[in-house]
Amino acid sequence: MIDEMLVDHLPGETRAALLTKGRLIELRIVRPERESTVGAIIRGRVTALRRDQGAAFVEIGQPKAGFLSLRKGVKPPAEGAAIVVQVTKDAVDDKGAGLSDRPAIVGQRLTLRLGQPGLERTRRLDPEEFARLAAALAPIDTARDGFLLHPAAAEAEPAALLAEAQGLVDAWRRAREKAGAVPSVIRPAPDPVLRAILDHAATLAAVRFDDAQTMNRIKAEAPALAPLLSHHRGGSLFRRHDAEEQIAEALSRRIRLPRGGAIAIDELESMTAIDVDMAAQAGLGQQADLAFQVNLEAAGEIARQLRLRDIGGIVVVDFLRMSRPDHRRRTVETLRRACAQDPQQVDVLGLTPAGLVELTRKRLRPSLKHLLTEPRDDQPGFSAATLGFALARAILREADAAPGRPLRARASPAAIAGLEAAAETLSNLRERVGAKLGLVADPALQPGRFDVATE
Repeated sequence: MIDEMLVDHLPGETRAALLTKGRLIELRIVRPERESTVGAIIRGRVTALRRDQGAAFVEIGQPKAGFLSLRKGVKPPAEGAAIVVQVTKDAVDDKGAGLSDRPAIVGQRLTLRLGQPGLERTRRLDPEEFARLAAALAPIDTARDGFLLHPAAAEAEPAALLAEAQGLVDAWRRAREKAGAVPSVIRPAPDPVLRAILDHAATLAAVRFDDAQTMNRIKAEAPALAPLLSHHRGGSLFRRHDAEEQIAEALSRRIRLPRGGAIAIDELESMTAIDVDMAAQAGLGQQADLAFQVNLEAAGEIARQLRLRDIGGIVVVDFLRMSRPDHRRRTVETLRRACAQDPQQVDVLGLTPAGLVELTRKRLRPSLKHLLTEPRDDQPGFSAATLGFALARAILREADAAPGRPLRARASPAAIAGLEAAAETLSNLRERVGAKLGLVADPALQPGRFDVATE
């Protein structure tokens, strides 16, 4: 269960952090130049049909054609045909966006599934409750386009549920009527912050914003969410909840475990390799039991890190060696249960003949490392853009502590360049400081170190 979401906003970057019992489990970062198109519904054109790959390539108005997997038993589209698709995975590097020919529009309590008739429920929605809710939706024709009911629907009044369902139907009708040339966007991707809230609406207890304007925009788009939303005043929202430190940890290679062990995570081009080791020493008689306990701790932390770092694709885990079959079985089961909490599809495939555990996680967007870092001196480090936004936050903290005073900010050349490149952010920053703001590039400072003081 997710206790709360923190939303931190700067012009040019918005961050949404999801926490459970104070621990960061998911982070979404939105920047205009890398804004996700997941969820966008597009009228595209099939440019190539590859039966040997079980796929069609679709022109969708992006630099690379989208990749549409063909469904078994369904007649494939012809080359040159217009087709309505939805983006399910952002383009990454030289790979085009992933597509589906079964679009859906997500609401707070239910999802409209285009071309899929009838009503269905998620596994967490009680069957008896589903029957009651289905009766409430009886006035809507679902012979062509049906609905998937979320757990959040269980608390809805019948009239409110019916109104939301009708609203989704009307929204799709209006979007379809505006469709133009091919390719063209029929319905743009949903607001990423709103989408993050809706994805977890069934379990969220609170959503806290550091920016009132962002909060009010979400309220206007989804009034039913208003009771969850609040505006935080006084100091950095992320720092108050130790989110900044946890983000930094999520970009480190090595994560320590409570019993003295550690996991090392290496994101490679074709896969992610995770190694578990045991730094603590124990007597020979205790070694087997300690290795097992460290592996159990590692299994839970690995599931958390995969989600937090948004790692997708093939993952191979090298746990500490275990001689007992029941220890190996329980370790894999613990990993499988922990990964079951991930909203993305994770398949734990089990032990390989070499004793490694292999799993796959669905990739929807670039990983956190891919988004926030860039190679520097043959080692990954924060990108100039990431450093620039971090510097902006440091300046705002000093401006709040000394309102109306001139400020001077010293930082590495990369951080200064990153902030100056974000013109909207810098303009807003100068306005909020309300006085002179001097920026000094100091090569002697480490990339993540800033010196912001009044003049």
